[in-house]
Amino acid sequence: MRIIEELVETLLGCDFDHGYPHVRRVLKWAGRIVLEENLNVDQEILETAILLHDVGRIIGEPHAYYSSLVAEELLKELNLEPSFIGKVVNAIQYHSFSYSREHAVKPGSVEALVLSDADKLDALGVVGFIRVFLYSCRHKRTFEETLKHFDEKIFRLNNEMAFQYSRLKASQLAEETRSLLNKLLEES
Repeated sequence: MRIIEELVETLLGCDFDHGYPHVRRVLKWAGRIVLEENLNVDQEILETAILLHDVGRIIGEPHAYYSSLVAEELLKELNLEPSFIGKVVNAIQYHSFSYSREHAVKPGSVEALVLSDADKLDALGVVGFIRVFLYSCRHKRTFEETLKHFDEKIFRLNNEMAFQYSRLKASQLAEETRSLLNKLLEES
């Protein structure tokens, strides 16, 4: 696990939006979900999927596809069991809001559901608000395109949660996000 962690930290760097700090936050959210929902998970599968879920971003989009390819090859090199690799790959492919819908990826494990919820929770609240604008600046989105992203994706995330705890937190965080956005619009 340490090898994977060091590799991911090096590859993703320290960007707040999708770098290693994001991975650490997703790990925390996943821990909260597992605890609050009293879930029986394979911690090694969950942590591996979380660590590797965004590594494909260094290649491009669709990042879930590229992340799953990188994960599969890396885990094969580490001589891990095919069933382990399959669950990690499925969780990575399922976590993406758009990729899973476009390719009809269904969750193959509870770990896939936890990763998906945890990743989406990190897209909400103050952290999510900041992430959207950092990403928008980096990808040269206009202010109008950024506002559209909030409506088309961010404010729909609470409807995509698998667990009750996640839905509750997403609802609370979405309100925080909406409040921040309203304050920004008042000042614009």
